[in-house]
Amino acid sequence: MLLMVGPSWAQQTKLSKQERNWLLSSINELDGKYDPKEKMLTQKLKGWNYHTDAISGTFHDTRASLFYAKKLMDYGGKNNVNKAIDIIESTIALQDTVSRSGTRGVWPYFKEEPLATKKSPVDYNWADFNAVTLIDIWMEHKDELPDSLKPKMQKAILLAAQAIQRRNVGPSYTNIAIMGTYVTYVTAQLFDQKEMFQYAQNRLKTFYDYTVIRGGFEEYNSPTYTIVAIDELNRMQRHIKEPAAVAMVDSLYALSWKMIARHYHKPTGQWVGPHSRAYSPVVDALFSGILYEASGGKVGAPSFIGDVKMTHKIPPYLLHYFLNPQYPRTESDVFVVSNPKVTGTAYMTSKYAIATANRASMWNQRHPLLLYWGTDKKPQYCQVRLLHDSFDFSSASFYSVQDKNKVLAGINFITNGGDKHLSIDRIKNGQFKASDLRLRFEFNAATPITKLQLPKSILEPFTFVAGGLPFYIHPYKMEFGDLKGKWETGKDSTKTWIDFVIYSGDSRDFNLSEMNSAVLGFAMAIDDMLKNTDKNVAVSKGEGDMLDVQWGKLQLQFATKPTTEPRNL
Repeated sequence: MLLMVGPSWAQQTKLSKQERNWLLSSINELDGKYDPKEKMLTQKLKGWNYHTDAISGTFHDTRASLFYAKKLMDYGGKNNVNKAIDIIESTIALQDTVSRSGTRGVWPYFKEEPLATKKSPVDYNWADFNAVTLIDIWMEHKDELPDSLKPKMQKAILLAAQAIQRRNVGPSYTNIAIMGTYVTYVTAQLFDQKEMFQYAQNRLKTFYDYTVIRGGFEEYNSPTYTIVAIDELNRMQRHIKEPAAVAMVDSLYALSWKMIARHYHKPTGQWVGPHSRAYSPVVDALFSGILYEASGGKVGAPSFIGDVKMTHKIPPYLLHYFLNPQYPRTESDVFVVSNPKVTGTAYMTSKYAIATANRASMWNQRHPLLLYWGTDKKPQYCQVRLLHDSFDFSSASFYSVQDKNKVLAGINFITNGGDKHLSIDRIKNGQFKASDLRLRFEFNAATPITKLQLPKSILEPFTFVAGGLPFYIHPYKMEFGDLKGKWETGKDSTKTWIDFVIYSGDSRDFNLSEMNSAVLGFAMAIDDMLKNTDKNVAVSKGEGDMLDVQWGKLQLQFATKPTTEPRNL
């Protein structure tokens, strides 16, 4: 039987004085981007993006415009409401409504790049993101909308929900699996869509079973998408009343907070790796603000949390991870249970945290080796990256083993992997062009690097101190075809680095398929006990193209010859 919308759905969220101040501040920041002629927010592009044709210029942003409209409605006032109505009218008109179109129900990123003519891949997630915002406005502000807009808005929400149902993403796509479930579930309840309601129930159960069996999300330990997940789960907690669904949602919400809690490093205020998906190596004030709100002011610091209507709460039994954590300790995870397993190791002390994934792509959203130290006011980080023309190379793969503060790592390459993205821009037969290839150890721009003497030979071990933390790096294998690389350091306005430069010069062709060996291997240790570190890294040829490496009790085996993409990276 279809559940009907209860009275709580129609209640407008009451905001505190502080929340209203944050909301007004956010609105004021966005006001300068508003184009009154087009009745949308603008965005300036400053580089390549997976889903846009343009790389520069000013464009009218659909998702940002709707979110701005929601904020205006939430704050209230006649002028704000009228402005929001104009924005909603302008933005929903950009949705693909063409019958039999493969993108029916989806929005483009920008008014200037309609789906019918854009060349870059469509981001179908825009049906999910924009529907969430429209549903929020509909449920809380329906009575403030003009009668002429209501049927248009209802149609837009229904088309988006239908697009989500047609696409039917699997449970491995964590944030969109959850968000799409919310959209279809609530849309079905709002507009009496019985078949869609059954679909949403089944989708929630499928996602729940999949996640519980794995012990966590496929997009594991993700500072970016776990936040999206808890936001959408919190929406479900507020808007879904069916008991069986509530029980599953509450369980998933608690599971999300358990992952956050176990990887929280109190001394630096950071979310310790390894990260499956993150847009920055360090978390921002949003995370601290969420912790503050969710802990009742016991953790973090008060700040704007994006959506002031969220009602996050850390389960009480997890608060000790935030308030009285035990250091030193190691957190071990099995993120992917199917073979080959993906595991994570995070070693945390009162001074630093170092974390690795045993296997991962070096896509720019993956952080398979990441360190934090410093303070919560000035956190320091070190991230290992493999750069192709200044962008992370997704056809590089990272392998490692870790014991406390020591990591034995190796990087190899695949012949059919992605370039900037895991799958959107795959290289063919191992062939690509490059003017620059390098392995990077990256630090904050403000991190002083001292006591560093660059190696005279490429495999010479070296030490240095970064922001007061001693490092030991022992390169044991640095091969990329017949190229002879070199070590160098550098700095710009945002970061400092120590690089192993594989190649830098005129753009040229590379063919991984023709290389017998393309591998970068190193051992790393940190802290003030480096004098006790075993300096001997034993390297031997294993079966076939495998390399066997041993450093003390750490043992690592990985392929040296580029090959096709293995599973679970």
